[in-house]
Amino acid sequence: MPNSDPRWRKFWRNLGWYVLLVATSVALVRFDRIPIWLPWLVALGGGIWLTWQQLRVNPGEADDQARLAGYLKQALAYKTQIDQAVKAAARSSNRAHLQQLGAQIDPWTETIQNLVARISKLRQDEVIRRDIETVPAAIADLEARLNREIDPAVRAQLEHTLANRRKQFASLEQLQNTVKRAEIQIESTLSLLGTIYSQILTGQSTSHVADTHRLSVDVDEEVRLLQDQLEALREVKLGGTET
Repeated sequence: MPNSDPRWRKFWRNLGWYVLLVATSVALVRFDRIPIWLPWLVALGGGIWLTWQQLRVNPGEADDQARLAGYLKQALAYKTQIDQAVKAAARSSNRAHLQQLGAQIDPWTETIQNLVARISKLRQDEVIRRDIETVPAAIADLEARLNREIDPAVRAQLEHTLANRRKQFASLEQLQNTVKRAEIQIESTLSLLGTIYSQILTGQSTSHVADTHRLSVDVDEEVRLLQDQLEALREVKLGGTET
């Protein structure tokens, strides 16, 4: 429902102030307190402001989405370059190990794609975004009501509700921390991808088999860590329907 979206609630609140301001300026015109053209100016300026408030994108959200898109673009670029480097090593004595490394990177980049998609979906989920905005305010309101309340039965009910709200807030914090850890893991993986690409280029002339073996172990570990983060995010139920 649009009315449950924080952006729509803010719009209706702003609209109320807009109508009140216009009505006040019209009333002042009737008493010759302000020029007759001023309510028109207020209505026009307020309408533009309302539209801008509703359409503008939260800079933080835009930055988050741009960063995720950048991760994915960088991962695919590294994969393409590594695949080309492996093909270019056709005559290298290290070719078999490089091919194995290239094969390991395929599921790695696929996991990054899935992880980026999952993070993006969680950040755009309207219920989660609404709860992140409203739950702290609800906790503060319950605490204030509890401080004022003297009836024992009502206090007990308020304490129970407050405890549930605090549990909900703790879950939201845990979710946000899980998303942050997943992002950090993606960054770590991308750094290693860049290292692997540089070492493959160097290894084409030196054929350091030991180095590629070590890189293979590093890739396996990064894949495991990425999959752990992906599994943690998959456990989050969106709207109570996902599995």
